[in-house]
Amino acid sequence: LRHIGVDHIIVSDAGSTDGTLDVLEAEQRAGHVTVTHVDPDEIVDYDTESARAVALARASGAEWVLFMDADEFFIPATGSLKDCRHLHDADIIVADRFNVVVTPRHLLMPATLAPRHSGSLSLFTRHVADFRSYLETHPHAPFVTVRPGPKVMARVSVATAVAPGGHDVGAGDRSVRRVAATDLIVAHVPFSTKDRFERKVANIRNEVEVHPAYFAGGYAWHWRRWAEMTAPGAIDAEFALQVSDDGALEGWRREGIVRSAEELLAERAPMIDAVREPSFGGRLWADVHAWSQRLWHPRFRPVDALGH
Repeated sequence: LRHIGVDHIIVSDAGSTDGTLDVLEAEQRAGHVTVTHVDPDEIVDYDTESARAVALARASGAEWVLFMDADEFFIPATGSLKDCRHLHDADIIVADRFNVVVTPRHLLMPATLAPRHSGSLSLFTRHVADFRSYLETHPHAPFVTVRPGPKVMARVSVATAVAPGGHDVGAGDRSVRRVAATDLIVAHVPFSTKDRFERKVANIRNEVEVHPAYFAGGYAWHWRRWAEMTAPGAIDAEFALQVSDDGALEGWRREGIVRSAEELLAERAPMIDAVREPSFGGRLWADVHAWSQRLWHPRFRPVDALGH
């Protein structure tokens, strides 16, 4: 994140046990990262968590904020978020998000996410009108091939609430300038290894049992779908469905369902004005969630008073 222009990172840790905090210690000592701790067993309504997120954003001193999970990677066309042209003329920037291709050998994602390597970052681009209905009517379609919802960057001064998953920012009754990003996309890694997927599903099942209200109204329906795959071998089969072998990958590419980040960004380039604005000189702040087993209630209301 620092390499793409983020000035400060706040990590919300909800009980991670994979060594995340050990990795962050040095960064925290250097002043680049702030770690906040959330009790995974504490029942908190989403209004309270939204207020907390907005308060952290406003206290950061940043002009712009992005909310993301640890499996999401913002990919600016130039390599720097501060070059994104709409930082000068928008209040909320909406960036398309794409799932990264996983093969039997590895993720098709370079170790270094820089513009010179964007041709090696392979992403699924299938767009459907209703993700949930599509999977229900196409049970053998790989989840990973469908584009998930976008992510946003927001001007801190307009933010009054944060939607579940950080997929949107509310501005109350205020009129805001919301634009689609022309020089930024987001890479998402929902699947990497079978062991990680199994741990994720185990955590989800525990959450469904302990905090069923978090799933009210269809929130996180895809997680509940995996939790309900209890037949022997069902989880192994679900993970295997997400993995593209050489033959499948060739077919996906031929159909245009798999494309590189380089191609997707180049496709958006004609939408950029010929005269570029100078790089943004303000501060960017990122709130990254290191989840173990925590979901928030699916309500999304503006926050009138912070800290209540």
